[in-house]
Amino acid sequence: MSSPLDHIIHLTSPGKLQETVCVFQEHGFEVLPGGKHADGLTENALIVLEDGVYIELIQFVQPLEQYQEGSPEWEARKDHWWASMKENGWIDYSLGDLTGPEDAPIGTTINERAKETGVNLEYDKGLEGGRIKPDGDILRWLVTFPAKQHLRGSVPFFCKDLTPRSRRVPWDKAGTAPTNKARIAAVTLKTTPENFMRYRSELSTVLGTSAEPSEDGRPGTAFWKLSSPASAGSIELYLQSAENTEETDWINSVAGIGLWEVAVRRTGSNNAQQFPSNIAQLKWD
Repeated sequence: MSSPLDHIIHLTSPGKLQETVCVFQEHGFEVLPGGKHADGLTENALIVLEDGVYIELIQFVQPLEQYQEGSPEWEARKDHWWASMKENGWIDYSLGDLTGPEDAPIGTTINERAKETGVNLEYDKGLEGGRIKPDGDILRWLVTFPAKQHLRGSVPFFCKDLTPRSRRVPWDKAGTAPTNKARIAAVTLKTTPENFMRYRSELSTVLGTSAEPSEDGRPGTAFWKLSSPASAGSIELYLQSAENTEETDWINSVAGIGLWEVAVRRTGSNNAQQFPSNIAQLKWD
C-alpha cells in the first residue's frame, strides 16, 4: 500500500513560533493554530494545503536549560527526537501510515524488507502520541520512527491516526474545508557525494520502490514519486548530493543529510515573492 506524504516539519527557536507564523502569513499562507503536544514539550501551528498535505510549524516550549537538570522533564526534553535538530528550517517529514488492523505494523514491514535486501535500516515500534487543540479536542496517533542510529530526516517517519485525520487536519477531498491554494510539488534532501548511494538505498527500502534517475542524467540525483492525500504520484521526493560550497557547509551543519528545500506550487494567486532563506528554503514551483 502506497503511503502518501502526510506533513513536513519546520522547527523554529523556542518562543519564536509566532514570528515564523507571521512570515508565512506575509507570504500568503493561511496558518491555523495547532496546540500543545501531549508531552508538553512542543507546540505547533498548521498550514493546510489543498492536496491534503500540511506544513507543521513547531517549536519547543522551552530551551533545555530552562528545565532542572536531571529532572524527568529535562531528560524528556534532552532525549526528544528533534532535540538536536538545526533550528529555523525544515527538519523532518512524515508519510501516512494506512495499515489496517489485519496488517503488519509499518515498521515491521520495512524492517523485513531491509533484511531481505541487505540494507542497514531499522524502524522502532510505534509510539502513541497526541495533541490538545485550542478548543479542547484531544487527538491521538501512532508514530513510527527510524531507530536512533539513523539521522532524523534522512528517511521519513510514519503517522497513523487513532482519531479521525479530519480532526487533526481540517481537509477533505470534497474541498469543503478551507485550505491554502497551493500544493507540494517537491521535497529535496541533500547529502554528501560519499553518502549518496547509502541514502538512496535506504529511501528505496522505506518506500518499497526503486529511485528514478534524474531526467537530465545528472549524477548524484535520484527521485521517487509520492502520493498526496488528494492524488497519486503528485509529489517528487529528491535526493541530491551537494553541488557547491554553500550546500556542503549546510550538510555538515546537519551532520550529513537533511531536508534542504520544499517546492510549493501555487494554484491561486501568482504572488510568489521570494521566501526569506533565514526562515526556510522554500521555492515556488
